[in-house]
Amino acid sequence: MGFFDFLNPQPTTPTVPSVLPDAARQQILRGQLPTLAPNNLFLKSGETCHYADRAIYEKRIVNKKRVRKGTGYSMPGLFKGTRVHVGGGNTVTEDEIKYETIKGILYITTKRIIFVGGADGFDRKTEDLVAVTPYANCIEFQFRKETLKLFVPDGNLPHIVLKLI
Repeated sequence: MGFFDFLNPQPTTPTVPSVLPDAARQQILRGQLPTLAPNNLFLKSGETCHYADRAIYEKRIVNKKRVRKGTGYSMPGLFKGTRVHVGGGNTVTEDEIKYETIKGILYITTKRIIFVGGADGFDRKTEDLVAVTPYANCIEFQFRKETLKLFVPDGNLPHIVLKLI
């Protein structure tokens, strides 16, 4: 660690304490699916919950900005997505990417992957899942056109549960 490292702080990954019972964790590691009964989750008929633990959802927010470089000016065109430029220069669209973290609970059932986190929660079918990438403290779910990144206590446990389903 250098003298000027306090000027450029490094981002830290969030740590999430586990609420999954140790008996259920041991069952998953042995290759068996535990049956959990969450109180606040409404399951569909024929659906059982096999994983429930705290998680932090890292939501990616993209803001598009138009930056005018040069002289002259531009104004909206006649059709959607078009612009009229008068004078020299050009307008460049830049993406500003921010990340927001939302705390909640991740549930994995036989039919769905559910994140309960207020207004930013989600509910996806397991059959729409394309790829899963586990990490030591994180798991990434790849659906058709979106990637969802969740920080969990152990990224391998939800991956094992999804492979067993």
